Amino acid sequence: MKVYSIIIFLLISFLSINGQSYEHKDKIYDEFIKTTTLEVNNLPTNFPVLSLNSSQFIMLKFDDLLNEERTLYYRIVHCDKDWTPSRLREIEYISGFNDERLRNYSYSINTRVPYLHYWQRFPNKDTQFKVSGNYLLIIYEDKIDYPLLTRRFIVSENKVILDIHAIYPGDVENIRFKQELQVNINFEKFKMRNPVDEVSLVVLQNDNWYNKQESKPSFFSGVNLKFNRLRTFDFWGLTEFRDFDTRTLMRLGRGVQFVERNKFSTDVLLMKDEPRRNKVYLANFDFNGKFVVDNFEGLNNRFAYDVLEDFIGNESNSNEQRQSLRDSLLTNLSSQNTLRGSEYIVEERDIRSDYAKVIFSLQDDHLSGNENVYVFGGMNNWLPTEEYRMKFDNRGIHTTEVMMKQGYYNYVYGILEEDGNVDYRTMEGSWSDTENEYQSIVYYRGLGDIYDRIIGFSSFNTSSQPFPR
Repeated sequence: MKVYSIIIFLLISFLSINGQSYEHKDKIYDEFIKTTTLEVNNLPTNFPVLSLNSSQFIMLKFDDLLNEERTLYYRIVHCDKDWTPSRLREIEYISGFNDERLRNYSYSINTRVPYLHYWQRFPNKDTQFKVSGNYLLIIYEDKIDYPLLTRRFIVSENKVILDIHAIYPGDVENIRFKQELQVNINFEKFKMRNPVDEVSLVVLQNDNWYNKQESKPSFFSGVNLKFNRLRTFDFWGLTEFRDFDTRTLMRLGRGVQFVERNKFSTDVLLMKDEPRRNKVYLANFDFNGKFVVDNFEGLNNRFAYDVLEDFIGNESNSNEQRQSLRDSLLTNLSSQNTLRGSEYIVEERDIRSDYAKVIFSLQDDHLSGNENVYVFGGMNNWLPTEEYRMKFDNRGIHTTEVMMKQGYYNYVYGILEEDGNVDYRTMEGSWSDTENEYQSIVYYRGLGDIYDRIIGFSSFNTSSQPFPR
């Protein structure tokens, strides 16, 4: 019996060492890897989705603060709607090769914290996508079992048309705090045998895969699929994101209290935050949890900053002004992009933006200090990572220090619960008036299919149709 126990133990140890060691989610595994983004057509605030057989592209970007040249490779894995590997063979979902080397990198210029900036375009001459669906991009060094990072994106066939609109929340008790969507799908140009069983719809709030809801259609009429059962897609509205601006380190940007520039580093102390659960709703500009890398000192583009300050000072801002500000902030980034045929030239903002130690502080007298409070947003892929965990000090304040690249950031505070879920409402509150963006993904698996296709995608911003009151 003892011999059998030893054999089983050795077998488990072997499998754990040699088995798959990466997760099918957006995650960074190497402590030196920072500021990972997937930019669609070089715009950093778009959801990572491509149209199959189109001219669109995504650009993977990340920094390596080890600042040494490493031999890095990428692998692309096709996944089903639940982000488990599909049954497709590699030759069936990509044209070209996997495990190609990352050859595009550049050293940072005039930064206190040196780093290597890597980038890779997809599709490229070595790798093209043949089918729609979920895709996981893995960057690794030497062995796939020891990845540096993983990133998710999707490829859509756009065979159906989505009609999304806001309705009164079915949860009447929380009608002032929730948002609910009703979705109809027109499949006139895509024939199905049994659409109610073959189609699934996944809706995300603000690109957050951990805040998603999934449903089968209620019924279909003619060429329209209906998702009209109450509370099918209802979300807490939460609140507008907190933000800070470190695109300049020569003066105090929005949300910044103090900047200390040392010989080899820079410290940025943010304004002390307070909970917002018992406050009234306040409309404010945000990027719905995303971030933008930029550096005014290195690039001398101050127009967007002035527009932002004008907007913040104007209390009578409208949804049109919101969109105008977003466009203004991205105008300079778009003009910096240089594409010469299929060759990409590294952007100045990516190699001239410095890193700084950003200090978050939160004071909430109702917290005991035993709660697991984290900073969340696109910068940490909505994961409760250790560096973003707030520590309770002897002053009764939660603080954490994070090395972050210059830019404009959105974030919120959340409490990690014992079941693994994140409670945002305790720290941030929730209102039905909050401006949010919802991403809807239509999955299809017909009779005999061995993988989940994506036949439709659409984004819906609540500012385009405010929720009814």
